[in-house]
Amino acid sequence: MTYVCPFGDECILPLEGTTASTYAHLRLHGYIYNHRSHAPCPWPGCGKELRWGNVARHIIELHLRVRLQCVWCGRTYTRRGALAAHMNTCEVSCHPSPTQIMV
Repeated sequence: MTYVCPFGDECILPLEGTTASTYAHLRLHGYIYNHRSHAPCPWPGCGKELRWGNVARHIIELHLRVRLQCVWCGRTYTRRGALAAHMNTCEVSCHPSPTQIMV
Protein backbone atom coordinates (compact mmCIF):
# COMPACT_ATOMS: atom_id res chain seq x y z
CA MET A 1 0.00 0.00 0.00
CA THR A 2 1.25 3.51 -0.75
CA TYR A 3 0.52 6.84 0.91
CA VAL A 4 0.73 10.49 -0.14
CA CYS A 5 4.01 12.15 0.84
CA PRO A 6 3.50 14.95 3.40
CA PHE A 7 7.13 16.14 3.31
CA GLY A 8 7.01 18.39 0.27
CA ASP A 9 4.35 19.94 -1.94
CA GLU A 10 6.30 19.04 -5.04
CA CYS A 11 6.93 15.39 -4.12
CA ILE A 12 4.97 13.01 -6.31
CA LEU A 13 6.72 9.85 -5.11
CA PRO A 14 4.50 7.54 -3.06
CA LEU A 15 5.39 6.82 0.54
CA GLU A 16 5.32 3.08 1.24
CA GLY A 17 4.51 1.55 4.61
CA THR A 18 7.84 -0.20 5.23
CA THR A 19 10.77 1.01 7.33
CA ALA A 20 13.30 0.69 4.49
CA SER A 21 11.20 2.64 2.02
CA THR A 22 10.27 5.25 4.65
CA TYR A 23 13.95 5.91 5.47
CA ALA A 24 14.77 6.06 1.74
CA HIS A 25 11.97 8.55 1.20
CA LEU A 26 13.09 10.68 4.15
CA ARG A 27 16.64 10.76 2.73
CA LEU A 28 15.22 12.10 -0.55
CA HIS A 29 13.86 15.04 1.44
CA GLY A 30 17.17 15.68 3.20
CA TYR A 31 16.40 14.00 6.52
CA ILE A 32 19.68 12.23 7.20
CA TYR A 33 20.71 11.33 10.75
CA ASN A 34 22.72 8.62 12.45
CA HIS A 35 20.33 5.91 13.71
CA ARG A 36 21.48 6.47 17.30
CA SER A 37 21.05 10.25 17.13
CA HIS A 38 17.99 11.95 18.56
CA ALA A 39 15.96 14.00 16.11
CA PRO A 40 12.45 15.39 15.82
CA CYS A 41 9.87 13.49 13.82
CA PRO A 42 9.71 15.20 10.42
CA TRP A 43 5.97 14.58 10.01
CA PRO A 44 4.18 17.94 9.69
CA GLY A 45 2.77 18.98 13.06
CA CYS A 46 4.45 16.22 15.08
CA GLY A 47 8.03 17.09 16.02
CA LYS A 48 8.26 14.38 18.71
CA GLU A 49 11.89 13.90 19.72
CA LEU A 50 13.06 10.29 19.36
CA ARG A 51 15.98 8.21 18.18
CA TRP A 52 16.30 8.41 14.42
CA GLY A 53 16.41 4.62 14.33
CA ASN A 54 12.80 4.62 15.56
CA VAL A 55 11.46 7.36 13.29
CA ALA A 56 10.31 5.11 10.42
CA ARG A 57 8.44 2.80 12.79
CA HIS A 58 6.90 5.85 14.51
CA ILE A 59 5.72 7.25 11.16
CA ILE A 60 4.36 3.89 9.99
CA GLU A 61 2.50 3.13 13.23
CA LEU A 62 1.29 6.59 14.30
CA HIS A 63 1.02 8.72 11.18
CA LEU A 64 0.33 6.21 8.39
CA ARG A 65 -1.60 3.95 10.79
CA VAL A 66 -0.45 0.78 9.04
CA ARG A 67 -2.07 -2.28 10.59
CA LEU A 68 -1.41 -5.99 10.02
CA GLN A 69 -4.40 -8.29 10.26
CA CYS A 70 -4.67 -11.90 11.38
CA VAL A 71 -6.22 -13.84 8.51
CA TRP A 72 -7.83 -16.25 10.96
CA CYS A 73 -9.67 -13.98 13.39
CA GLY A 74 -9.26 -10.45 12.02
CA ARG A 75 -7.42 -8.88 14.98
CA THR A 76 -5.03 -6.13 13.93
CA TYR A 77 -1.51 -5.34 15.11
CA THR A 78 1.02 -2.59 14.42
CA ARG A 79 4.08 -4.86 14.46
CA ARG A 80 4.86 -8.08 12.59
CA GLY A 81 6.30 -9.73 15.70
CA ALA A 82 3.10 -9.16 17.65
CA LEU A 83 1.04 -10.55 14.78
CA ALA A 84 3.31 -13.61 14.47
CA ALA A 85 3.06 -14.30 18.23
CA HIS A 86 -0.72 -13.96 18.07
CA MET A 87 -0.99 -16.28 15.09
CA ASN A 88 0.95 -18.96 16.96
CA THR A 89 -1.75 -19.00 19.61
CA CYS A 90 -4.85 -18.05 17.58
CA GLU A 91 -7.49 -20.67 18.40
CA VAL A 92 -9.75 -20.20 15.40
CA SER A 93 -10.22 -23.63 13.83
CA CYS A 94 -10.07 -22.64 10.14
CA HIS A 95 -6.40 -21.81 9.50
CA PRO A 96 -5.47 -20.76 5.95
CA SER A 97 -1.86 -20.59 4.85
CA PRO A 98 0.26 -18.12 6.90
CA THR A 99 1.46 -16.60 3.64
CA GLN A 100 -1.94 -14.94 3.25
CA ILE A 101 -1.20 -12.31 5.94
CA MET A 102 -2.71 -9.00 4.88
CA VAL A 103 -0.70 -5.78 5.15
